[in-house]
Amino acid sequence: MNDFPLNLLMGVIAGFSVSVPLGPGGLFCIQRTLSKGPRSGLVAGMGAATSDVIYASLAILSLSFIRTFIENNKNLIFLVSGMGLMIIGLAIFSSNPVKQLRQNRESKKFWEDYLTGFLMSITNPGCLFLIIGVFAFLGTSVDRTSGSFIISAILLGVFLGSTLWWFLLSTFVNLFRKKFRLRQLWNINRFSGAAIMFLGMAAAAKGLSNLLRILIH
Repeated sequence: MNDFPLNLLMGVIAGFSVSVPLGPGGLFCIQRTLSKGPRSGLVAGMGAATSDVIYASLAILSLSFIRTFIENNKNLIFLVSGMGLMIIGLAIFSSNPVKQLRQNRESKKFWEDYLTGFLMSITNPGCLFLIIGVFAFLGTSVDRTSGSFIISAILLGVFLGSTLWWFLLSTFVNLFRKKFRLRQLWNINRFSGAAIMFLGMAAAAKGLSNLLRILIH
């Protein structure tokens, strides 16, 4: 019982640290916050936080067959996830912020934000190895033999830490939301979409080139 607060804190630090790097998920959170509001940005981040919990559970439980599968197929995963990011980026690039604002007043489709945030994070195999590295840096010695109580504390902490980051990010971005005019929202949509497409192209190109190199040799 006494170990619960410490393991919870370790999980919070790990979840927060893993979420801070501004990748496609961060850009998506910023775009959703500016175009639909802070709740949409936070919900998108919570989708990514759910993915972090899944990868953290794989790291803790040492599911070697899944880790081996990811390691052996990371080039294909990079290719597929990169193509997915390109599609999402293109959709954001061509989206109409005026239409999004009008839809936001009429309905709250938070499940779309959550699902997109989750998919953008879960298809990134680097998250698993990043979490493993953070756990090693923090000196977290928990594994599958630690018991469900301790493991639950770590995983809960990861979710809370990751969600905390997305809350801070969406709240901070929302402070400047009203200062943006329509033209600037158009530019932000295009910039975010183009950046996500670029990251997707980089991931897809990396995966494709490595696959071709393996096939040639």
